[in-house]
Amino acid sequence: MIRRREAVARVAVRPAEGPVETLRRRLAGSTAREHVVLDFLEDDLREAREALEAVASWIGGVEDALADPAASQERLLALALGGGAVDRVDALGGAVASVRRRIAQIVARM
Repeated sequence: MIRRREAVARVAVRPAEGPVETLRRRLAGSTAREHVVLDFLEDDLREAREALEAVASWIGGVEDALADPAASQERLLALALGGGAVDRVDALGGAVASVRRRIAQIVARM
């Protein structure tokens, strides 16, 4: 459980000036289109972090339920059947795909 929290903390905490800003300065002479793509990349990275945090939170809930000696069948079944796990994983997959697409767009323009 501690490892999960540490991983979420590492993903959630970002410096005031992120890596996208570093790249934005590097491409300072580029067109507005490149900067729009960077804006989208920044949004995609935020969405990926949020989706990853949601998946980690669900996994933490599963771990907590499994570690609870008083966990009921209903609680475990609810985690297995729902809890939004599939939606969270789908959101993460979509966000990662968007990040990859934006990176490819940036590389093509460098």
